[in-house]
Amino acid sequence: MASPAAYQPRPAPHRGGTITVGTWQFPSSFSPYFSSQAAATPVQNALFDGLLATDQKLQWYGDLAGDVPTVENGGVRQVGAGMDVTYQLRPGLRWSDGQPLTSDDAVFTYRTITGPAAATGFGQDGYDRISGVEAREEGGFVVHFRTLYPAYRSLFPAILPRHRLGQVSAAQLVQDGYWRKPDVASGPFTLVQAGEDRLTLTRNEQYGQGRQGMALLGHTAYADRIVFRAYPTRQALLAAAKAGDVQAASDLSERELTTVARLTGVRVTLASALQYEQVSFNQAPVDSSVGGPPPWAGDPAVLQALDLALDRPALEGGPLHNRSPLAGSPVSPLLDWAYASDVGATRYDLEAARRTLDADGWTAGADGIRTKNGRQLAFALTSTQDQLLRTNEEEILAAGWRKLGVAVSVQNYSSQALFADFAHDGVLARGLYQAAIWAWITPPDPDSEFDTLHSSRMPAAGSTSGQNYSRCRSSAVDQALAQGRSTLVTSQRATAYRAFQHAYADAHCEMPLYRRLAIGVTSPRLQNFVLNPGPAGSTWNLADWWLA
Repeated sequence: MASPAAYQPRPAPHRGGTITVGTWQFPSSFSPYFSSQAAATPVQNALFDGLLATDQKLQWYGDLAGDVPTVENGGVRQVGAGMDVTYQLRPGLRWSDGQPLTSDDAVFTYRTITGPAAATGFGQDGYDRISGVEAREEGGFVVHFRTLYPAYRSLFPAILPRHRLGQVSAAQLVQDGYWRKPDVASGPFTLVQAGEDRLTLTRNEQYGQGRQGMALLGHTAYADRIVFRAYPTRQALLAAAKAGDVQAASDLSERELTTVARLTGVRVTLASALQYEQVSFNQAPVDSSVGGPPPWAGDPAVLQALDLALDRPALEGGPLHNRSPLAGSPVSPLLDWAYASDVGATRYDLEAARRTLDADGWTAGADGIRTKNGRQLAFALTSTQDQLLRTNEEEILAAGWRKLGVAVSVQNYSSQALFADFAHDGVLARGLYQAAIWAWITPPDPDSEFDTLHSSRMPAAGSTSGQNYSRCRSSAVDQALAQGRSTLVTSQRATAYRAFQHAYADAHCEMPLYRRLAIGVTSPRLQNFVLNPGPAGSTWNLADWWLA
């Protein structure tokens, strides 16, 4: 897929109009730190700004901060075993209620993340390496790290309003009504009405304060209102787009590409995204209520065979419509400085898989299912309910493995149950599964793999914030990921992450399936809609949207 062109938004001839954004699921919270619901991202982009952000080419720019701190400009300085990162907020920034946005808000945000947020088990990686945030005069502040942390740019994607939340007790902050209806915002819009299937946002008239002279998004929003509307299914969402009821459709999957191709009267945009679909294989003992220890426990040859027999050609030519590239590792080619091009997707080889299991002592019975030492080669595959793409994937994987002599059953859950945190008995967080399919949405730095694959990041009682849901234990993976965050020198980090990708392929804690696409379906009237491959997605530049 071609590289994105330089972003050159068309200025609106005048402000005004209402833009409706359709989606098929609504989150229960809009908190950027107390929840991991991907469905919240489009709305969070409208309400909250962070210190830094990335454009459609994954280039960092200062958002609330005036510049991106680097070693070269003196903003990042190594201090002993740690480092200091100095930020300078843009002068004149204001919250939507007119209150100044200051370095005190940045300090409050840090204390919130490492205090009440820590108790929820969400998003502590990186923040747990900070020893403190020190406010200085005139909007400056310093983030003191006790160790090196080269992925510092990804931290603080939203700054929180101290004057609105500072009086809420720590015990109540996570459950405060603010997260369901944020009434003070730093983003281009503010939320004025929240219903079960509709959110209405109006322009934040304070947004342009302090932004004059910015190369990107240096003005108040062009549109008067943004309406987010939820539909029961993705097909209903596409019908609404065709009818002109929505001007932008979000959260579409590869399965809808054939339907999208037949739509008339809409503009379709595709782009590579920093997301990859994968199947994780739980490496820890599994509770008997969900099948007990999986057949690969203590038997790595089983995972090698499953990888060889994973019918990627059927997946690629089926629900993916030969549009999404197969993946061999979590690191995207979009991060070319760290990508290992020699780690490709495993080639489908059913006969080699059969030979692997034969040599490992798994023999086929009369029903074709293999057994070893009296145990069947069987396990349960888990994903999200009511998502046709995931249903198709489960069917293809189960059918391919059945040819190998593996019995695969399906046990699916709601998104809320699957992705809930440890304290709320999340299926993944608690490890209550044998194998599971989901997509990882990754920041534009491979350091994020530390939180999802390093053995120290397995969620457990007393240490719930890690996202190593596969319970991966690989000394080679651990070593490479630790090396990647032990230096600020990009070339040294690149070497470490290429080594990580080789170790990842050998470990088989995950089997990557394919790289997800960002899919945009918009009205031809909607101007300046540009997909962003990063976590911000399609609504990263809402202030620039307008209707012709």
